[in-house]
Amino acid sequence: MEAILNYGGLNISDEIDLKKTALIIVDPQNDFLSEEGVVWDLVGEGVKETKVVEHLVELKAAAKEAGIPVFYSPHYYSDEEFKSWSHLNPIDKLMFDRKMFRKGGWGADFHPKLKPDDNTIVLSPHKALSNFWTGDIGIQLRQRNVNTIILAGMSANLCVESHLRDAIESGFDVLVVKDATTGPGPEATQAAYTNYGLIASEVVTTDDVVERFKK
Repeated sequence: MEAILNYGGLNISDEIDLKKTALIIVDPQNDFLSEEGVVWDLVGEGVKETKVVEHLVELKAAAKEAGIPVFYSPHYYSDEEFKSWSHLNPIDKLMFDRKMFRKGGWGADFHPKLKPDDNTIVLSPHKALSNFWTGDIGIQLRQRNVNTIILAGMSANLCVESHLRDAIESGFDVLVVKDATTGPGPEATQAAYTNYGLIASEVVTTDDVVERFKK
């Protein structure tokens, strides 16, 4: 088992078919990535140490240069949902208590360095942890003949891992960029990394992705 965990996934190819590839960034929003965000006390140290914002900016620019579309999978809740939802798990309760991703608010807006551009497609918001269940990601990717997903964003052990699992179950090849995500603390982040190594097609770094784009 240790050998498998250290292997870090299967190397599907040194070359990526750009015409069938998309970069998906999960929850690139202020509540996760800005110091004034409502969960910065939980994820801020990891965001800074891993340089998540810097790596996301680099990935986004490299994707645009290579002609690869970038998809944002955001998370929003309305005031009505904050009041009326009753079947909440622990992470839901935390987000609802802190009014995380409040629709129309600053926390739900995209980080200033990650504003959508003409190469960005903003998906419908996911209400649970994965857009494959509560958003339009599946049809948006299939309509564009995407087979390979490069996955990054927040947070490592929750929404990113959930997107990974559902994408794999849906038949996509998925490369997870481990230095463009983090979780609420080192233990949660390491747990995500362990699962990436067992589930993802490949676990990569930002430098790996940029180098392959250049090829």
